Amino acid sequence: MLTNHYWWIPEALTPQQCDEIQHAAAMEQQLEGIHFGQSEEHRKSQISWIYNEKLNDLIAAWIRQANKEAGWWFDLHKPEALQYTRYNVDDHYDWHIDGHMDNYAARRLLPSNQIPNPIPLNVTPFPEFQGTVRKLSATVNLSHSSDYEGGELQIRCYDQLHRFNDAERGSIAVFPSFMDHRVTPVTSGERHSAVMWFNGYPFR
Repeated sequence: MLTNHYWWIPEALTPQQCDEIQHAAAMEQQLEGIHFGQSEEHRKSQISWIYNEKLNDLIAAWIRQANKEAGWWFDLHKPEALQYTRYNVDDHYDWHIDGHMDNYAARRLLPSNQIPNPIPLNVTPFPEFQGTVRKLSATVNLSHSSDYEGGELQIRCYDQLHRFNDAERGSIAVFPSFMDHRVTPVTSGERHSAVMWFNGYPFR
């Protein structure tokens, strides 16, 4: 059992850094968020992928720090690109995990023309992710808590429910990717966030 189910960083990013992430997302194609293997009702949001090295390195550094400070000390290999998410009224993401951590979950390398959309967690077209699994997840809140209602990040571990209501802009929650979590429906306003997954080789 883990001593720390998550690691909370309340003022990780400056307002300028939050602005930079949002400006970078505005330059990318907007897509419908999909959760592999689930119905369309399981997830409702708009996403963009951010391939900005500076911004990706910024969030990856916070995940590495949280990995140590939380006492997890997971063996981390490579992060995925930032995924920017927009939640409008009634948008949500129901209970899910971001990945399993054993050898059965390790990604197999396949040619890009054989990869379905969305990409299942156990395959990849990218050689650098071959053999890895998602180990740590991070959620960055990019909206002021007064900008929306609902849209609460919740993490469930064993018999405990951790709720991140009133999360301020620039705060980051880091947690193991096997943790069950969700974003509750937004009831008013808009919630903007970014997520990153840090990969590593399966636990032994």
